[in-house]
Amino acid sequence: MERLITPERLNIKGKRILLRADLDVDVENGKVSDDTRLQAVIPTIRYLVENGSGRITVIGHRGRPKGQKIEDLSLKPVSEHLEGLLIEEVGKEAVGEMDMSIMENLRFDPGEDSNDKRFVEHLAHDGDVYINDAFSVSHRESASIVGLPKVMPHAAGLHLAEEIENLSKVLKDPKKPVVFVVGGGKGDKEVLIDKFLDHAEWVLVGGVLPQTIKSYCREEDGKMCVSAAHLNREGADITPDSARNFAEVIKGAGTIVWNGPMGDIDSGFWDGTKVIADAVVENRSAFKVIGGGDTIRLLKKLGFLERMDYVSTGGGAMLEFLAYGDLPGLKALRE
Repeated sequence: MERLITPERLNIKGKRILLRADLDVDVENGKVSDDTRLQAVIPTIRYLVENGSGRITVIGHRGRPKGQKIEDLSLKPVSEHLEGLLIEEVGKEAVGEMDMSIMENLRFDPGEDSNDKRFVEHLAHDGDVYINDAFSVSHRESASIVGLPKVMPHAAGLHLAEEIENLSKVLKDPKKPVVFVVGGGKGDKEVLIDKFLDHAEWVLVGGVLPQTIKSYCREEDGKMCVSAAHLNREGADITPDSARNFAEVIKGAGTIVWNGPMGDIDSGFWDGTKVIADAVVENRSAFKVIGGGDTIRLLKKLGFLERMDYVSTGGGAMLEFLAYGDLPGLKALRE
């Protein structure tokens, strides 16, 4: 894939910046409870400020309001938390001198999801340069992802470029064998499973996916296989035998990609997920990549997150990039 242009290669001095960020974070009782995605955009903001950009307007979304203004999905608590993170990073005085604001939730307007031309023009009016630092939604063909690069000078943010650099290590000359572990409660991952075998020796499938996916191998000698776990009686977790079998494959992996818990951990079905997590961290020689909100939260809870080699802010975006080697948002930045 052609290398993305980053802010260093643009003239940003004095230019108004539209910065698309990952703002879709968990908020509980009016406070941000997981700021992983907000932490990720800070290096780009610092770069822009330190290199003399003009006003920075941060744009993004939260939740799925479907074109309706829903107060519970406002970006106000996100804005307050991001300001706090910046104060920790550069100090209150420096933040006070920044010319920066966060626009309200883009998805309050139906034009965001439909990539409406008039909505794109409305957004572009507030900037001279567009920067996409929102990897987690770069698989969406929305106005702020694929529309704005068509009408503005543009670049990839520092974090987005970092995502592509690290995830590309799975696709280009990875340490073998490559093992994908895919779970969670979303059945839409099913269409990607076979594509992973273009790059992996094993795809281990848990969560809800074994309800519709069966085990198979592409080659008669047992190379490049999808292994679908057996589920317990409730269908809420993988069985102990499946967990042990998966763990043995993981312990011999050279590269591990993990997205999604093995069971319904929100309902207390943690056993299969814990076995897999233990196997992943016990493999000290593998390059370990994880992504997706549920996976990040479960590894934080188990105290294992810091032992991963790379933590992607994207779930669906990470999987689609690894399946197809590209995303609509990346294509837009290269045009």
